[in-house]
Amino acid sequence: MSDPDPSASSKPTMITFREGGWLILVTCLVIIALLVWALAPALFRQSERPPGDGENIESYQFDLSNPRVDTATIEMALLYRDMIPVEDEAIILTPEEAATANSARKPYLISKDLVIGVVVDGQPRAYPLSILNVHEIIHDEINDKPIAVTWHWPSAATRVFKRRIGGNERMFGVSGLVASGNLLIYPRRLDGLRGDEPLISQALGKSITGPDIELETVPHELVTWDDWLARYPRTTVAAARPELKNRYKKGKPDVWFASEDLMFSTPVPENGPPPKSHMLLLRSGDQSTIVGLDQLIEMADESGNAVVQHGDERLTLTVTEYPPTARLAPEHVEAVDSMRILWINGRALLPDSDLASP
Repeated sequence: MSDPDPSASSKPTMITFREGGWLILVTCLVIIALLVWALAPALFRQSERPPGDGENIESYQFDLSNPRVDTATIEMALLYRDMIPVEDEAIILTPEEAATANSARKPYLISKDLVIGVVVDGQPRAYPLSILNVHEIIHDEINDKPIAVTWHWPSAATRVFKRRIGGNERMFGVSGLVASGNLLIYPRRLDGLRGDEPLISQALGKSITGPDIELETVPHELVTWDDWLARYPRTTVAAARPELKNRYKKGKPDVWFASEDLMFSTPVPENGPPPKSHMLLLRSGDQSTIVGLDQLIEMADESGNAVVQHGDERLTLTVTEYPPTARLAPEHVEAVDSMRILWINGRALLPDSDLASP
């Protein structure tokens, strides 16, 4: 018997389409389809992502013309604009619903929780800091009056604004940028598009680029829940969104406040208290005064009242020690604008403010 041809046995066996190649082709197509299905949402989100690259201010596509601050003080805070889940339609608890939520096994609010409180046309409403840590802006209406409640925890700044610009009701977005370490917001365009909006300083309450815009403020207080509830037992309360429960839990900045870390390149003031000291900024007309909460606690009398010199006026404030809060006496609320802010940011934004002394 002759030996088989070795060259013939070494030839690779080819699978034809009819013999099984079709199965390999189908398998490849299925794998490709699965990859497309898995990656499509991410690719879609990337294509629909708001402007911003985390590297260049220009990439956020705002109107940077006519700057009223040193543009070197504007920094990137987020990778792109609108990363923060701004609350566009606040969920409101009635006094009865709030009482039920607070009597649950895990109460929504406890006595020493901080809230931003406002009174509009006699209607009091509280906005817990626990949800503002996540939203930063809450859009709301009280007695048909549109307002925006804002809180920027990296600068510990509070402001409440009326939501009308040039007679039009507007909503705001988080720009992803800061100026002197403080939140920059922007008015969303009425046509729903993005681009060329002015930047508005939360602390200053006015635009720092683009056309001149000055927002009208609403008096507010940053106080404890028990203080607010004692004075306004029929208050309504902004509710949390159930789908963000885990994010609310992780959103507390207490550890950062307790550290000496600084988040932005805002220069540390040469004089005054430590840079992350919590301050109360008081403004009326051309007069601005800034005073530390620790200082107010030391100045307070047995009834918890402290008096601060503000230009030619003497302002009375009610102070609590734990957690530290300070609010204007009722007779000053309409005439004097009051807000919280960290010393490093307040000094950078309003360098001519008087630092109150004991």
